[in-house]
Amino acid sequence: MKNILITGGLGFLGSYCIERYSKDGCNIKVIDNLSTNVVGPDYFKDIDLDIKNVLDHEWDKNEKYDLIVHLASPVGPVGILKHSGKMAQYIVDDVYWAIKGALMNDCPLIFISTSEVYGFRDKAELLKEEDEKLLVGDFKVRNEYSTAKLLCEIILDNTAKVSNLKYQILRPFNISGARQLRDGGFVLPTFVQQALNNEDITVFGDGNQVRAFTHVKDIVEGIYLVSKTEKINQIWNVGIPNNVSTIGYMAERVAEFTKTKSKIVNIDPKTIHGDLYEEAWDKIPESTKIQEELGWKSTYTIDDIVKEVISYYENN
Repeated sequence: MKNILITGGLGFLGSYCIERYSKDGCNIKVIDNLSTNVVGPDYFKDIDLDIKNVLDHEWDKNEKYDLIVHLASPVGPVGILKHSGKMAQYIVDDVYWAIKGALMNDCPLIFISTSEVYGFRDKAELLKEEDEKLLVGDFKVRNEYSTAKLLCEIILDNTAKVSNLKYQILRPFNISGARQLRDGGFVLPTFVQQALNNEDITVFGDGNQVRAFTHVKDIVEGIYLVSKTEKINQIWNVGIPNNVSTIGYMAERVAEFTKTKSKIVNIDPKTIHGDLYEEAWDKIPESTKIQEELGWKSTYTIDDIVKEVISYYENN
């Protein structure tokens, strides 16, 4: 039985990680400051968890872990805005803290990065792990987020060159599914709640932004497979190129499946979220590596994801 530490474990992605590793009978410790949590500790009353607040946690030599899954981070196109100017410090400080724990326990560290590290593309294209990272434009909050995540990747790689650190880096693409909150600015739960309330479905800009939505369980299966492989110090894209769609199309599917009276309207997001808000660049995942080397495969289509999110919010 393995002892696993999951940071940010009460968040959207973390809650699914807890469920996946609990199926293996793992002892799971969660560190979460409850700043962006999706589920409370009571949600896991049937799973034996040790939950601590990250602000109070110091590494203890008596604690023994076989794996650290580091998920904790500001998230969401809107959720990151309140951390402007401080976010890079949060993200980088936390990865140094996680590295210290991995070295102390001589255990692998899984770092959840972001597809945002690829940065600017003038049109949507398949992105491979080794492709150039093109961070251009003004010093927006979104660039602070993506650059901090990329710096963490560099820190992990360089630390491993001079120590016995064993790491894995995952770059997830457009995670979605039941339990995701709209608070962080996530588009699908926003559209669904607007549709169910017969409010205008607010599509930012012209709605032609390209995304490849990936179900959270598929992302977590990627994390799980990476944690089992003997291929260490690797970077893995996790996403579904077949799920490519525009934001406008997602709004249409939500409207169709909910049979809402809502109208789809195009608006300027800055009128809602202020001048700090920026849209992500278009991107499509090239996930051949994790498919061929680890046997990962997608299990949810776009329509599956939309219908699940609708069902969740109809019943919660």
